[in-house]
Amino acid sequence: MWGKQRILAGILSASVASAGFLGVFAEPAQAATVSHVRMGAPADQKSAVGKWHIRNSFFGKNGEDVPLRQGSLKFGYKHIQDKHPEDDTSLLGWIDDTLEDGKYEEDDGSMVARSRTATGKMFRVVFTEREDDASKDGRPVGIITAFLE
Repeated sequence: MWGKQRILAGILSASVASAGFLGVFAEPAQAATVSHVRMGAPADQKSAVGKWHIRNSFFGKNGEDVPLRQGSLKFGYKHIQDKHPEDDTSLLGWIDDTLEDGKYEEDDGSMVARSRTATGKMFRVVFTEREDDASKDGRPVGIITAFLE
């Protein structure tokens, strides 16, 4: 029995190594992009956290620190999903694209970034670089809202 396990483990190791080696020579299916998104904890761990918890971190095109916090009904992820629900994959991708390539303008102390999605709709991200002592992490409040116009 022990010998069979060792043989199977050896075959599995060789298979994984071969797959990695062959992957070096494979053509990429599409161009790779570098994302400015840092993913937070899995969704099931996010439900029990406070409003200052950072779900995802983004960076503006000028290096601005733009966290997406769990938030409340007034800002952040909870506000976005309450007022403008979107699936996380689309939402996070649109936020990242808009912050990276969008047109920025200031509006009453907040920044508004807008860009066009692949389907031609405009997407807006409103964020602030203002810090709030309640967050206790020294980072800005970040994204207030984000939505398709």
